[in-house]
Amino acid sequence: MKELFMILFAVILFLCTACSSDKETNSDNKPVQLSQTYKNETEGFSFKYPKDWQVKKGNISSELIKIQSPDGMAKIMVFKIVTNPFGILTDDQEAVKNAVNEMHEFVSTSNIKFGDIPVKELVYQTNGLKGDYISKNYFYVLGGNSYQVICSFKISEREKYEPIIEAIVKSYTVTGAHSELSGHSTINIAEAKTIIQTWVNMHKFPSSVSITDGDEKPHKLPSSNEEYYMFQLQGLHRVYDILVDVKTKELFVYETGKPEKLEPWYHKYIEPYVNTNNADSSKESNYIDKNFEWVERPHVNNENIIGKIKNISTGERRKISISFLLYDYQGNQIGTTVDITPILKEGIVWSFKAPVHDAKVTDYELGEINYQ
Repeated sequence: MKELFMILFAVILFLCTACSSDKETNSDNKPVQLSQTYKNETEGFSFKYPKDWQVKKGNISSELIKIQSPDGMAKIMVFKIVTNPFGILTDDQEAVKNAVNEMHEFVSTSNIKFGDIPVKELVYQTNGLKGDYISKNYFYVLGGNSYQVICSFKISEREKYEPIIEAIVKSYTVTGAHSELSGHSTINIAEAKTIIQTWVNMHKFPSSVSITDGDEKPHKLPSSNEEYYMFQLQGLHRVYDILVDVKTKELFVYETGKPEKLEPWYHKYIEPYVNTNNADSSKESNYIDKNFEWVERPHVNNENIIGKIKNISTGERRKISISFLLYDYQGNQIGTTVDITPILKEGIVWSFKAPVHDAKVTDYELGEINYQ
């Protein structure tokens, strides 16, 4: 009797295990149907996607293709990029992690391949108004051009869309000649100007801005061993030096004695004030830049342009100068005026007074606010 019981127990255990195994196999091996193919012969890539996914028009010129799920919870986008997002096309992965964490939540990086093409994968989580998303980014270089493939899905729909995204990425094919991601070929001044101009065109500013032509030869800064093309961003309340790394194409702003990544700087110091000069704005902003704000806006008093600015930075500023452009009644610029103070400590207000002695002056506008 005992032997019969043991035999029955073994049979039941085997049947349960078999049933469980069948369920796992059916679940894991459920095929993802990718019946459609997108192919871009000009840029040299193709991939498959589900039949019910929708092709959408790109929002910017660098967006080559965007295809998303019917509910918009998952999508794939391919960009031809001229910048180096997060510094990903370098070997400094700690810097990449820090750059990502400025705006998102870093998850991982890894080196993979699309066929024979080396690819850098970057995964991060982003929090937005429409919910939390996982973004899987793939960067590669083809024929001297850089590309970014972004595959994202809503975290709440992960079970549904992650297998589809993985299948799409697995189907991604690249053709044509390529160069190494961490190669050391350098760009010329024209390419550098295109990179920074494209960046400017893709961002909004509180006022109209422009980029100078820059120097023909790269600069090597005292605080860095790298070489950069240097340009100037004009049109804000002061002129900013913008650097383009000749090897990595990374963008930096140079105002604190060392290069600072341009994108995080923009989001921290420029983007919050983009709409402050709109006609619809109910309150005019006193913000000048991350160092100064208006306490009393410029106005004319007894042949002087006077006003007050406050040092809102985290340290003292030296040799601060404020200049104004002077115009006659026909709108012709006929001169400038300036006032200078040797030092302005943190939190202190400076009352400036720029003299205007020419009787032909009928109007003025702010030129620059500079410091050392």
